Amino acid sequence: MNLRPKRRPVPMIPIVSLIDIMVILLIFFVATTTFKKDKTQMKIKLPESKSLGGEAAVSESRVAISIDEKQNIFLDGKPVELEKLGAAVGKMKLENPGLKLEMQADTTAALGVLVKVYDSLREAGYNISDMPTRIQRAAP
Repeated sequence: MNLRPKRRPVPMIPIVSLIDIMVILLIFFVATTTFKKDKTQMKIKLPESKSLGGEAAVSESRVAISIDEKQNIFLDGKPVELEKLGAAVGKMKLENPGLKLEMQADTTAALGVLVKVYDSLREAGYNISDMPTRIQRAAP
């Protein structure tokens, strides 16, 4: 009668094969990952001409219409009421015919306010499709 329990064999984990698998996975991930490349742009100094559109480039300027998270409207950094926006933009257009507009709106700006701003700009004589728009995130 044998009273001693039998010794169970200790299971062995084949580490060498796991290391091989990890190396293969590492090579796979490195080979398939797309790394973000910095886009280096060439620095070019463009020639200037006194007769070919130099005045047009000077007369073209951009004015920002901004809408913040509280639905306040700013024209070139100055607060403006929505009802007076069309008149203010029309006055600026008379003073500077080459004036271009851009809109900067907060992500929480109401769609109704944006539509009213676009309506005011149409009344002032601006084509909305020519106006670039940026949606900005609210500051944390």
